[in-house]
Amino acid sequence: MKKEKKRKKFYNNKNRNSRWTEEPKGRLIDFADKYDEASGYGDKYSEASRNLHRMAMQRVERREKRKKAVISVVLAVVLICTGYIAMDVRMIRNAKPIDELMNSQGTANSAFSQMSIKISALKIESVSMDNSTMLDSVISDVGLYGCNSIVFDAKRNDGTIGYRSTLATVDTYGAMSNVGGDSVGSVKKLVENDILPVARICCYLDNIVPVYDSTAGIKRGKKVYRDKDSNCYLNPDSEITYGYIRDIVRELYDFGVRVFILYGCDLPSDISDSYNDGFDVLSKKLVEEMGGDIKILEEMPTVSVKGKEKNEDGKEIISNTIIKKEVEAFPSINENQVYFISSEIDKARLIGILNQSGINSFVLE
Repeated sequence: MKKEKKRKKFYNNKNRNSRWTEEPKGRLIDFADKYDEASGYGDKYSEASRNLHRMAMQRVERREKRKKAVISVVLAVVLICTGYIAMDVRMIRNAKPIDELMNSQGTANSAFSQMSIKISALKIESVSMDNSTMLDSVISDVGLYGCNSIVFDAKRNDGTIGYRSTLATVDTYGAMSNVGGDSVGSVKKLVENDILPVARICCYLDNIVPVYDSTAGIKRGKKVYRDKDSNCYLNPDSEITYGYIRDIVRELYDFGVRVFILYGCDLPSDISDSYNDGFDVLSKKLVEEMGGDIKILEEMPTVSVKGKEKNEDGKEIISNTIIKKEVEAFPSINENQVYFISSEIDKARLIGILNQSGINSFVLE
């Protein structure tokens, strides 16, 4: 038999137990020591490893906090800018500049008194005409509520004068009361802020002048007439009365006021037939005296808006539906009349419903 050939092994023991002679190659890795158990970093439960992990987590947490802070600041800036833009848009849409507000429906040469003026006004206290902090607050409110005018009392229904007057008659009667520090500067500032200043004048109801000068007041016999509430009245047929009211209008015109609201033009029914009273007579005379360069509006009797109804629990709540019903029940007015509204409802809410209902000429007390 042929001998079987001895098969050669693929591996042999020729170089067993000998060292590799080639020099190791590569580069040092600076973070490789964390895998070195001798250094203590390789043990995930060692103190050094825990500190390292804690520091890394703190860095991540600080980075996240910074990121959130930056995002919050950016969002705040965006919200503030959006708010200002929205307010500006609302003011532009609802509080038209004075030159647009006084847009004439007639010819270009029409007198100012013939222009159509719609005022959405806030009634303010006369002391707010200080050309300072209080007036700034008023200007802010006008913009906030989307109005275009403010109304202040020039002559109140008790006979007092509500602006800083230099008229000798006002000084003689001692009629000036609770006035702001700078009426002229306040009117100018309102106009500069595209807000129409409107003076409100109670014409014949007056408890000051008839007491000092009976020739200007209505008398019964030799005594000054008083109604059931003990109120006195100026005599519509007296030149002293007309001159007094005209001088107030003229002084305010010199201040920069061009629009006036008259009320208290009608005498009590028991004496009215004996005198030439009424809004039409007085307003026509004043407009002619001022050369048609003023606009006079008639204030309608005060309308009250409560908007209250009871819910299922019997508690009173303010309802937009009830507000709208009360607003829609207002008497109709012409273009030379204005509503005087008394209400405790939030002004923004009420003005929104007034606009929706097409009420665009009003004074909100």
